[in-house]
This record gives sequence, C-alpha cells and structure tokens, in this order.
Amino acid sequence: MLKIIAISIIFFACTYIGFYYGESFKRRSKQLKSILKSVMFLNNEVMYSNTPLPEALKYISMKVESPIDDILSKVAVNLEDGESKSVYEAFSEQYHKSKSNFNLFEEDKAIIKDFLKGLGESGVYGQDKLFNLTIENMKINCKTADELAKRNSKMYSAIGICIGAMIAIFLF
Repeated sequence: MLKIIAISIIFFACTYIGFYYGESFKRRSKQLKSILKSVMFLNNEVMYSNTPLPEALKYISMKVESPIDDILSKVAVNLEDGESKSVYEAFSEQYHKSKSNFNLFEEDKAIIKDFLKGLGESGVYGQDKLFNLTIENMKINCKTADELAKRNSKMYSAIGICIGAMIAIFLF
C-alpha cells in the first residue's frame, strides 16, 4: 500500500514538473504581449498626448497585467520622487527586485534595455523611431514566443507524464 502511494506521488510530481515547465513558455508569451501593450500605450501617451513620463507610467500600470503593472507603478513613484537618475536606472532597479516573476529570454531583455536607455534621451523624431523599432522587435519576439509556447508546452507536459509513468513502471 505504501509503495503504491509513493509511486503515485512520484508520478504526479513528474507530471506537475512537466506542466510547470510547459506553462513557463506560456507565461513568457503573455508577459511579452503585456510589455508590447505597455510600450504601445506609452508611445500614445508620450508622443501624442504629451503626458509626462511618470504620469503616463501610472496610467499604463492600470491597464496592463501583473507583474508589469507593479514595476510601472513603482518606477513612476521613483521618477516623481527623484529617487532615480534615469528611466533605465529606475526600471533596472525594480526589475531586479521582481526578477523571479518574469520568464523573459536574453533577447527580450536586450530589446527592453535598449528601449529604456534611449527613452527620453532624444527629440520627438528620435523618440518616435525608438518606439517604432521597439514595437516591431517586440512583435517579432511575441510571434516567436507564441510558436515556442504552442510547441514546448505540449512537449514538456507529455515528457513529464512519460517520465512519471516510466519511473512508476520501473518501481512497480
């Protein structure tokens, strides 16, 4: 009886791990879409409404999902209070505090880093080009993330079930 319970626990643990890794790809896709949405909103607020950056970030934080909303609201507070010297510094500080909540790849981080370093550093024409470049790069990464999520979430789920079943068969 105890052996069957132990084997069941191992099987369900392996299955859970497989589903968890599969879901991490879906979380990345969802987070990239949320970041893309926030960049588009920021583009509209800064370029067309001429809203100051801290106010725009507060406004956008109410429209996007977690964990992006938390970072945007904290960055807005840091910029208003003058705690950070630059937008990039404020975002970097808040990202490192909540790094475990994100499932981003290095190329995603590079696009965001380049965007944040250039934000507020040039004139209207330069900012417009920066927003357009970032939006296009994020769209490409979102498409890639969707394809990876479709393929890998099923694969990792199946692998988790198969490994759990294989271990259960060997132990039985």
